[in-house]
Amino acid sequence: MPARVYSIESIEAFRTALQKFRQRVEDALVELDGQMRRAVDWIEHDRPAHWRKQAKAADDWIHEAKLNLERCLIYRVTDERPSCREERAMLKKAQARRDYCRDKMERVRHWKRNMHHQLFEYQGRISKLSRLLEHDIPQADAALLHILRQLEAYQLEHPPAAELTSTEPKLAPTETKAADYKQAVTKATNIHSTPPEEDEETI
Repeated sequence: MPARVYSIESIEAFRTALQKFRQRVEDALVELDGQMRRAVDWIEHDRPAHWRKQAKAADDWIHEAKLNLERCLIYRVTDERPSCREERAMLKKAQARRDYCRDKMERVRHWKRNMHHQLFEYQGRISKLSRLLEHDIPQADAALLHILRQLEAYQLEHPPAAELTSTEPKLAPTETKAADYKQAVTKATNIHSTPPEEDEETI
């Protein structure tokens, strides 16, 4: 069955839209890839280094708080043993800070493992879209271009048929109306000038 093409411009517009779609998706993937790289760097390098530094600072704080508590316990104003409430509270605070930093370090390790799993799944899913952009869309674009070239060649070989024109000269609108009127008058005259035929049987 022969193909029926009603608008070459529609094929060209579709091809242009397909090219724009490919460019937009490629730009989006580049931006998404940059965000993924920044997230990986933040989880694998920035956060572990940050919390190691914070945990070390908490250990140093604990060491200092213990020294302050020991000095407080040694120093006696009277025979009574000092309570050293402030030093004890500072030591508990430093220990709580160290526990908090260690918990954050464990969370970072957990998110590193989870991120690697999610990244692997993301790459598997995005590979289908990448194949579409790298192979399927270029093939479709080439097919559309081939169709357009064939249609252009067909138009050159078989131009659209021109409207059939009469060999007789065309009359002006006023001349056409006059001719129609003359023809009508002639027809009416012929009708009235012809006598009616008599019937074979008369009453």
